[in-house]
Amino acid sequence: MRVSDTLSGGRPVRIAFTSALVAALLAAPLTAVPTAAAADPPGVTRSYEVEAVGGVPSGCTTPAGKGAAVVSAERGVNASERSLVVNDVSASSHTVITCPLDPAPSTSLSFATYPASVPNGFLISLLGRWQGGASGVIYHLNVQSNGAMQWYDGTRWSPLAPAGTVQLATWNTFRIDGGALSAQIFVNDSLAGTANRAGTGGVLDLTGYQFASNGTVPQGDKVFFDDVRTTAGRGFESEPVDAVPTGCSTPAGKAAAVVSALRGNTGERSLRINDRATDRQTVISCPVVPQRGIDLRLAVYPVALAQGFQISLQGHMEGFTDQRLVFHIAVGADGSLRWYDGSYWTTVSPAGAVRIGAWNQIAVKVAADQEEAQVSVNGVRQSVGGPIGMRRVTDLTTFEVSSNGTVPTGDELFVDDISALPAPDVPAPGPVTVGAAVTVDSVTNDLLQMPHSAVNTGSEALVTYGAHPDVTASNGTRIATSADHGTTWRPEPSRNPMPNEQSYALSKLRNGDLLAVMYHTFMRTGNRSADVETKLSHDGGKTWGPVRIGAMTTPVNMKPISSTSSRPGRTMGGFVLVHSVVEDPDGTLYQSGYGYYDGDARYRQLLLRSTDGGLNWTTQSTIAYSATINGEGFCEAGLARTSDGALIAIMRTGSYLVMYQSRSTDNGKTWSTPTPMAATNGVPMTGVYPSLVLLPDNRLLLYYGRPGQSLAVSTDGTGTTWSPPTYVDYRNSANGSLIQTGPTTVLTFGDRGANWNLNKPPTSTIWSRTITLPPR
Repeated sequence: MRVSDTLSGGRPVRIAFTSALVAALLAAPLTAVPTAAAADPPGVTRSYEVEAVGGVPSGCTTPAGKGAAVVSAERGVNASERSLVVNDVSASSHTVITCPLDPAPSTSLSFATYPASVPNGFLISLLGRWQGGASGVIYHLNVQSNGAMQWYDGTRWSPLAPAGTVQLATWNTFRIDGGALSAQIFVNDSLAGTANRAGTGGVLDLTGYQFASNGTVPQGDKVFFDDVRTTAGRGFESEPVDAVPTGCSTPAGKAAAVVSALRGNTGERSLRINDRATDRQTVISCPVVPQRGIDLRLAVYPVALAQGFQISLQGHMEGFTDQRLVFHIAVGADGSLRWYDGSYWTTVSPAGAVRIGAWNQIAVKVAADQEEAQVSVNGVRQSVGGPIGMRRVTDLTTFEVSSNGTVPTGDELFVDDISALPAPDVPAPGPVTVGAAVTVDSVTNDLLQMPHSAVNTGSEALVTYGAHPDVTASNGTRIATSADHGTTWRPEPSRNPMPNEQSYALSKLRNGDLLAVMYHTFMRTGNRSADVETKLSHDGGKTWGPVRIGAMTTPVNMKPISSTSSRPGRTMGGFVLVHSVVEDPDGTLYQSGYGYYDGDARYRQLLLRSTDGGLNWTTQSTIAYSATINGEGFCEAGLARTSDGALIAIMRTGSYLVMYQSRSTDNGKTWSTPTPMAATNGVPMTGVYPSLVLLPDNRLLLYYGRPGQSLAVSTDGTGTTWSPPTYVDYRNSANGSLIQTGPTTVLTFGDRGANWNLNKPPTSTIWSRTITLPPR
């Protein structure tokens, strides 16, 4: 049953009732029929703006032996620039286009048409299936050269509306409400008349529409069509049991999902996905009108989920001509939701979000910018996910529903009442407001990536980022400044303190100086100390003093963090230094560093301490180390003072692995046992390169990446609990930083992918976004 077949209270209306109502209306006097069209039912509009000029629109066909109707840039209705043109220039065939509809017993087709030249007229038809299964024209309309209209009963043409009903050389609006017995035709918002069927048999369903010029030999008809709007929503009541639904397909090498009479959501049939094959997934693939954004709704009844099921959106990405997977969402066996960024599946909702053994109403909403897919289950927003890879999504053309995985078996679910509506207005997921991306710097066919550090001088924002591949033996950095809180940016190479190094971290000290600490350290003789290079600026980073070479010392021997080095002839130190420093009122500085002591099997996370302005560093403590923890080990710790005065460390353990946190109440001498992080909804917090900022109102902010870049909030500022994350940006390497710019605002930074990212665009970009939190 169609989604639109509901009463005002939402209760489903059975098809039999709808047909009886149509019959009753037809039996009433003509004066009882309203003269204006009722409100449009839910539907999807095809405007051709994302379709190739000169091509037949996606999903539509040209019947054999006919001339092709194609997308044109000659004119469009309202503010659009493209439309479909039926242009008959042949004396041996007329020009025809046939397009599918979701099969339904009734439908509403509306469109705008501009008859530029109609010496013969043009034809409009609704196609479908008769009882017994034969396909053909169900309703057949003729617009004549004088603007009059006719309808065809299968034998002869009969008048429908007088001359001038359809105006020439201007845009007209049409709406055809077709049912089992007749179709009401509205032109320019007024009822033009009622057409009967083009035959005497019973109508099973309506499955398509057709626009055509008038006649085979005559030529000269040129008509434009735009904003073709069709009723959205398909049940499977008229579809043959055990068949793949009309218009959908089974991808090559996959098992078929078929119509079933075992259960239905609002009717008696639905689509069954029953995975019993050990060498293939069970998949259904259904096209949608090419569009920017989508509001995909479906009812799903999971009978058994051994592995889960997947909902996918296909379309096109910037720079690629082929249709490909662009959004990929999965429901796990426990009813949790996950999304795939092209490299890894990330859990984004708690277990039980989707109920097993019950009907669930699932909505996948993608706004017109196509940057994010929000997923709601039974009216509750559960999760979000981004596109696959780094490229911008240009359109959406197909949705797929499938079992989960090729080899596993045992997934069985039913799907019903599917609708693919136009792009919705997708509200922000919570009170945190994420601003638009502002370009900091960009370069084509070269690298800019990983804005690891930024600082607010009080009068400017500075951000530094890499201009080299993400490998140890590579160098090159850039710096950019903004004097308007990130509204505009200017690269300033002359102000870069370390342009030929791999990376460095910026900090503003209490005395107003800026401190730049180099990322790499270089081993000294004996392996218990390593060179640390720093620079100071006394004028907000406009100029920098000479390189200072100090030392970091450790209580035991270090082993080099890498066998290669960014400085020829020097051995890498055991640790690299990351993030801005934390400064005490007495000037003591604390620095995060991670790497290896001799004999370590995983990364070790250290806290370093300096009492001479960052020149020399001693080891205050090991924050965390485990030889057996899954992944790389504890590393990349972001440090901050909490609202209660403690030190907190948030640590990476590996790519796409859960982060851990630890606290110290004695200035970093000792630390609590690291604990894995989860948001207040129970979802694990996975990520890399975590950065922390404590706001003046004592809310602690955590910015981290992979997948995408996210912001979580500790409302009490202690880090004891964390809000579910707000996704800031999806298409990036997940290496970024943030700085405070106001009482409730921060600037966040990211890139458009590193050299190793999937589908990285040829233009490398560093961006900033302003994030605003509501007042406390």
